[in-house]
Amino acid sequence: MSYEQHFGLSSQPFSNAADSKFFYESDQHQEAMLRVEHSVSTMKGLAVVIGGAGAGKTLLARRVLEKLEAKPDEYEAALLVIVHSEVSAVWLLKKIASQFGVPNPADRKADLLPQLFERLGAIHEAGKKAVVIIDEANMLKSKEIFEEFRGLSNLEVPGCKLISIVLFGLPDLEQNMAVDPPLVQ
Repeated sequence: MSYEQHFGLSSQPFSNAADSKFFYESDQHQEAMLRVEHSVSTMKGLAVVIGGAGAGKTLLARRVLEKLEAKPDEYEAALLVIVHSEVSAVWLLKKIASQFGVPNPADRKADLLPQLFERLGAIHEAGKKAVVIIDEANMLKSKEIFEEFRGLSNLEVPGCKLISIVLFGLPDLEQNMAVDPPLVQ
């Protein structure tokens, strides 16, 4: 007999895979959620959520995405999960462009950035806010990637940033970001 049967559970509550239906909104999670929501609603450009292993960052990232997707007239949101540290800046930009619906993202950054800027401008013109959530951002280590985040956060039209980036990661993320002091500032 499984413990689900023994305790009368309908599903396995202690899975290794993140499932937002088991999200527990502690005081810390609620505060983090409010700060992230404020950051994206006011288009601050960049928000960072750092926590130890098992603190609930992945569940929080998915809850943020769910909340944004529940407002399709207000937000266009994407979630990227970084699975290894060999990610290049161009790969990351292509993924972001693809997530926001850029058809056939270019392979060269010089061609890709105008495509992404045009798409983000169209999202803005439609009255929506573009938000990219990056989970396991601690896996990102190169200065080039953090320079791209800074560059993306500088994409704007008068009075408004065109994209909000929310990074979720282990404490290493703070050290990794230190390679780009202007971004940390």
